[in-house]
Amino acid sequence: MEVRLHTFSMFGMPRLPPEERRRWEIGEGGDIGLSIEKSWRELVPGHKDMSRDDCHQQEALWELLTTELIYVRKLKIMTDLLAAGLLNLQRVNLLTEVSVETLFGTVPSLIRAHRSFWDEVLGPTLEKTRASGQPLDPLVLHDGFLTFSQRFQPYTEYCLRVKRTMAYARDQQDRNPLFHSFVQWCEKHKRSGRQMLGDLLIKPHQRITKYPLLLRAVLKRTSGGRARDALASMIAAVESFLQHINKQVRQGEEQESLVAAAQRLGPYEVLEPTSEEVEKSLRPFCNLDLMSPMVGVSPEHTRQLLLEGPVRVKEGREGKLDVYLFLFSDVLLVTKPQRKADKANKAKVIRPPLMLEKLVCRPLRDPSSFLVIHLSDLQCLSTALSIHCPSAADRTRWLDKTQQAQVALQKLKEKEYTEQKRKLLALYRDQDSSSTRPSTPIQEGSQNNTEERTAEFSTIVPQLVVTEDTDEDTPSGQEDTLDSGYGTLIPDSSPKGSPSLLSRLRPRALRRDPRLTLSTLDLRDIPLHPQPLDPQASQRRSAPELPEETLRRGGSLPRGCPPPWCEGEVGAPEGGNVVAETLRRALLRGQPPCSPTHTDSAGESPWETSEEEEEEEWPVFPEPAQVPSPQPVEAEGTLRDSMLREDVLREDRLREIREELASQRIEGAPDPKPSRPRRLTRAQLARMRGLHVIQLDTPVSTSEA
Repeated sequence: MEVRLHTFSMFGMPRLPPEERRRWEIGEGGDIGLSIEKSWRELVPGHKDMSRDDCHQQEALWELLTTELIYVRKLKIMTDLLAAGLLNLQRVNLLTEVSVETLFGTVPSLIRAHRSFWDEVLGPTLEKTRASGQPLDPLVLHDGFLTFSQRFQPYTEYCLRVKRTMAYARDQQDRNPLFHSFVQWCEKHKRSGRQMLGDLLIKPHQRITKYPLLLRAVLKRTSGGRARDALASMIAAVESFLQHINKQVRQGEEQESLVAAAQRLGPYEVLEPTSEEVEKSLRPFCNLDLMSPMVGVSPEHTRQLLLEGPVRVKEGREGKLDVYLFLFSDVLLVTKPQRKADKANKAKVIRPPLMLEKLVCRPLRDPSSFLVIHLSDLQCLSTALSIHCPSAADRTRWLDKTQQAQVALQKLKEKEYTEQKRKLLALYRDQDSSSTRPSTPIQEGSQNNTEERTAEFSTIVPQLVVTEDTDEDTPSGQEDTLDSGYGTLIPDSSPKGSPSLLSRLRPRALRRDPRLTLSTLDLRDIPLHPQPLDPQASQRRSAPELPEETLRRGGSLPRGCPPPWCEGEVGAPEGGNVVAETLRRALLRGQPPCSPTHTDSAGESPWETSEEEEEEEWPVFPEPAQVPSPQPVEAEGTLRDSMLREDVLREDRLREIREELASQRIEGAPDPKPSRPRRLTRAQLARMRGLHVIQLDTPVSTSEA
């Protein structure tokens, strides 16, 4: 090896093979482009006329530039001298046991990051001063330092590994004489500048932490408000990245200590199985994983070992037991100490983990003892242990550490809860903003877009739905042409094949309230488009008007011959009135049968009247003069035949009314249960012959739909 090193000193370091040259040889042509003058005064001719503070500012900026070049050259010592020398020696089977990757694996990425920083940020600043002769301007550095964290991301990995790297280098020098001789040759080489291996390995950590100090020195000598604001933002960006590195390093150290503590713990034996079968069932649940994240805490916080030590524990009336306690950030473990004769045997956990958030510690009268109370999820006693420490100072230390750990754990959980709540609110806010985002403009003439827009901004208006229960064989597939206001008829103006407006809306009303039947008179909220489907269609949107001159006291509904459309036509006449015609025909057939399930707002059927109500005076509709009153029948046989004909005619009319109302049934309504038509008794027929007053629960009034 001495011959090889002497050859390197005489003829220089041989070049690496092509596969290794691309990784370790950074910057072909040496340090071209990394040169700088001895002083900034050589670049600024008018430096003599500058103030004292401006000169100090230029000195601070010049220090930032010169130290950057010096640092890059020191990094290249590790790659061009140390790493290249080791790789060349390993090509002849020397020092093959030394890992070049472990010692200098991340250094090439650092060199590339700093060369890019010089070429894109620091170098242009220097070139601008060279070309113009003006002082160095800190504003030119602003954009480059704002991207500091993206440019120097390799420092995170290097700082995480620097301790292990330095420990590995010391161990190799102590145990490997050949490596020690190689390091001494490198340190004496003229290119190394007498730099020690340990000093070179710690240089990146020192350099990354020096940037805020250099920028503060520039800020201290800067007077302009704009320049000061720019420098302050640059310092904040650099310090934010340093905080990120420190956080990563701290988490790495905590993780290493946790791994070391977990390796000291043995089996989890909190219960003694009664049989092999029980032991086999318990085995999958006897694993304690301390590497798992803490419950209710952000994963970036690692469980830490806060305190450990031997104590004596007494549980119940049993004797004292020598145990070894481990206090972690969120749990207290009770383990059995190792045997001195068998050091390979690890401490086993003999009690279930005691979670700190459910732990209560109370000092006892004995100055070296305290009580540990573990609560269940219902805040009741689960376990109680009497801890006897070796001294009173140990008891104080255990109580203080436990209390501090509980306070810190509570703060971490509150912080995580607040953060999760903030993220959840932000998510809901984003969803609300996306749902309320205005839709794209709708082109004119697009029917689909128009229908979607109309459905989205539909108007909710009340509608009176008149229905009646029908038998299963009653036809119900005809198109409904009722007006949306009070059930008045509208001429069927929509073309065939296109359903009417109400026939499209009624299934939606039925889904909203499936209790709607064809014998219900109720006010429902039905969404209605602002404009009808056919603007040319004429519609009645007012209550039916009854002639006032035909009203008289004690009269009844007008009776007359049935209209020509009630028997032969399935549709409805233009301009007809369903309510008036239905009431008139109900009076012709007498009192309609009562529905036992539908009552008015007072809880009584609107079609039934008590004796007291019949005695009161109610305004009724008079009979028209042209309708003759029924004459009494003199012959008994003729009376019987007349009654039978009236019964048959009345049943036919009831069936016709059911068919007509069934044609106006809401589309999509569930079919009623199969039932036979209701037959009337003679007593009911007799009551139907008399005159009755029909009182509506909802007063009829004019309104505009």
